[in-house]
Amino acid sequence: MINAAIVGMGRWGQTLVNSVAGSSDVITFVAGNTRTPSKVVDYAAEKGIKLHSSYEDVLADDNVDALVLASPHSVHFDQIMAAADAGKHVFCEKPFCLNAADARTALDALASKGLKVAIGHNRRFSPNAIKLKEMIDSGELGDMIQIEGNFSANMAGYAGEWRESRAESPAGGMTSLGIHAIDMFVNLFGRVKSVQAVSRRITMPYDIDDSTMILMDFENGQSGYLGSVAATGTLWQVRAFGNKGWGNIFAHDQFTAQLTDGSFIEESWDGYPYPGMPTIKAEMEAFAADCEGGAPFPATPDQILHATAVLEAVITSAETGTRVTLG
Repeated sequence: MINAAIVGMGRWGQTLVNSVAGSSDVITFVAGNTRTPSKVVDYAAEKGIKLHSSYEDVLADDNVDALVLASPHSVHFDQIMAAADAGKHVFCEKPFCLNAADARTALDALASKGLKVAIGHNRRFSPNAIKLKEMIDSGELGDMIQIEGNFSANMAGYAGEWRESRAESPAGGMTSLGIHAIDMFVNLFGRVKSVQAVSRRITMPYDIDDSTMILMDFENGQSGYLGSVAATGTLWQVRAFGNKGWGNIFAHDQFTAQLTDGSFIEESWDGYPYPGMPTIKAEMEAFAADCEGGAPFPATPDQILHATAVLEAVITSAETGTRVTLG
């Protein structure tokens, strides 16, 4: 059993805790810290979480094996470096960092201590995403040609929170939404070679962009398109095209495919309404298993680093209006 501490106990931090509370035999939350501890005293007591007054106190807690960071991403780097110094494994919500240099330094710090790292991309654990990857890897969709995705939601309601900051949310919805699609693209198509982004504010009531579009070239020669609208209804969809057909995932639980031989595939799964609690529990338990010496977490450190580099390139391209080639 991995004893974890939750850092950041807002809506999503509590979602992470709730995903395994009382139902997992591999990971449990025993400690926590948040910016305003008084807001979560009752919740912490209900979940049996020892509430610490500072992050430093969490690091000093010998009962804590691993940290789960549900904090704003601008503080991730410092928190991860401190965790490495304290000998704690790290599960970090996305994005890991906002630039590749920080991500590499943080990943190297953890690796040098033999510590495990994971990233909060629960959509890798959705049954429809697993189905699409299996079809691609098996060759059922043929040679892959193009991938398209869209992750949109209504961020206009986050006034007064960190998401309304352009420093925290460069390139519109990319740090909150689009980074999930970048990870899925890397998961399905491999490494990205270059990006061209256009991002602008159109209707958003505060100073972040609400329309972001990216064209991508992959190292394997395929192409991709990603869109993110940060002031509309929620949409999560990824479609991959091969020369034998396409496969499409929608939300956590719907899958369709059209093959060139005329056959049509449609499949759905019960029990995955937003936010897809089984996928969150699965990522928590996959992290715990890795910490205990089991199977590596599906998103590798190299993929975490590469996705961070892609995000940085998207932000740079959006700011400069130029195509950015990754190093």
